[in-house]
Amino acid sequence: MKKLTAASVILLSTVTLLSGCVIHVGKSNAAEGDDLSSIIGSINVSERRNAGDISSINGNVTMDDHASAESVDIVNGNLEVGEHVSIKSIDIVNGNVDAKQHLKVSRNIETVNGDISLSSHTHVGRDVESVNGDIELSSTTVEKDVISLNGHITLDGDTVVNGDIVYRSREDSWNSGDSKPPTLTIASSVVVNGQIILKRPVTLDIQSQTLNDKVVVRYGSNQ
Repeated sequence: MKKLTAASVILLSTVTLLSGCVIHVGKSNAAEGDDLSSIIGSINVSERRNAGDISSINGNVTMDDHASAESVDIVNGNLEVGEHVSIKSIDIVNGNVDAKQHLKVSRNIETVNGDISLSSHTHVGRDVESVNGDIELSSTTVEKDVISLNGHITLDGDTVVNGDIVYRSREDSWNSGDSKPPTLTIASSVVVNGQIILKRPVTLDIQSQTLNDKVVVRYGSNQ
């Protein structure tokens, strides 16, 4: 997981707002396809509008229905997206991802300290990963892995994970977080085509014996 800095956020963008306002794509202060950067301010991509790379420090990003963007990188802010939104990649430090139906992310969704909540008909082309946040996937397809260290993972509906579900060990992460075991909850309707790999203690609530048989414990005496 890449780590964002204030300098990289500014340098990657062509439109910069320094304080307290909102950048709007599709209204008065940003053109279609622009890269956008905000420090202490929010960014909104209006319905059916397109943005380039979006970067925000200390501000939220919202994307209305049928909007699109290249990457979305946020430090200390949330991402909220409407229906039928397309984004290449999402990377957030200290913020949540909350998406409505039909989100399409062609690469990864990653957070450090933030929850990821994805609704039905969402498609993620690579991994969904959070270090300390919870991951909730409802009727979502993930082409590669679902990865966490300290967060709860809940999979329900017609969710399909074509790779593995992985709980990393503390040695795999730069942030150890809470010592209390997280909970992995998987409904019986969910499909996991890979393994369920546990590199740390996890409380399991798996409703299918087929999925229980995929659990691989790789910590303590089971390494």
